[in-house]
Amino acid sequence: MDDVTVLVFGPLRERVGVGEIRVAGTTVQEVWDELVRRHPAAAVDAGSIRAARNLGYCEWNTVVQGGDTIAFIPPVAGGRDDASPVRVWITDTPIDIAAVIASSGTSRDGAVATFVGRVRDHNDGVAVQRMDYEAYAEMAEAEMRSIGDALVARGGISTITIVHRVGALLIGDASVVVVVAAPHRDTAFPACQEALELIKSTVPVWKREHRPDGAIWVDARHRSSQEAG
Repeated sequence: MDDVTVLVFGPLRERVGVGEIRVAGTTVQEVWDELVRRHPAAAVDAGSIRAARNLGYCEWNTVVQGGDTIAFIPPVAGGRDDASPVRVWITDTPIDIAAVIASSGTSRDGAVATFVGRVRDHNDGVAVQRMDYEAYAEMAEAEMRSIGDALVARGGISTITIVHRVGALLIGDASVVVVVAAPHRDTAFPACQEALELIKSTVPVWKREHRPDGAIWVDARHRSSQEAG
C-alpha cells in the first residue's frame, strides 16, 4: 500500500495535532482508520466527517492510490476569470464589496442581488470579540465554482460572484459576499439565497469565535452563524 497525503482542518486538525500527514491505505475508509489508530482523538468527530479525494467529495469506499490527497472535513459552518459568468475566490485580505458589485453583470441586467455576511458582536446571547476563518482553499474554490456553474446552467442569471475571506476578522468585517446579476429580480434574489445556503452546507470553511471565556469552533450542527441574515 502506497502512502497518501492526508489533510485535516479546523477542530479536527486541533485534535490530530497536525494539518498534514502521510498515511497508508487502499480505500478512504482504511486511510481514516489508520489516522484514528495514530490519533485516537480524531474519532470524536467520526460521525460528522466528510471525505474528499483530490479536491472532490467522495465516498468512504473510494479506492485511493499513491500520490492522492485525501482530506477529512469536519462540518462547515484565487482563480479568477473576468470573462467567465462565474467568479469565485478565497482571500485573506478585506473584501472590496463595492468593486465586486461594480464588476458584476452586463448591460442587459436590471437586477443585482447582493448578500454580505459580516461578523457580529454576539452569538446566541454571548459576546463575540472576533472570528477566525479557516478553509481548504483549493477545494473551497472548486465547490464555490460548482455552485455558480449549476446556477448559471439553470438559466435566468447572467453572472455570479462568490468571495470568501479567511484569517482573523474583526467585528463588522465582511466574511462572505455573493453577488448575482440577472435581467430580472425574480431570478436574481432566489439564486443569491440558494447560493448562500449551498456555500454554508458544502464549502469547506470553518469558523472559530473568540469569546471572553475562550475560543470555540462553530459548525452547522449548532445552527448558529456570525453572518447577518
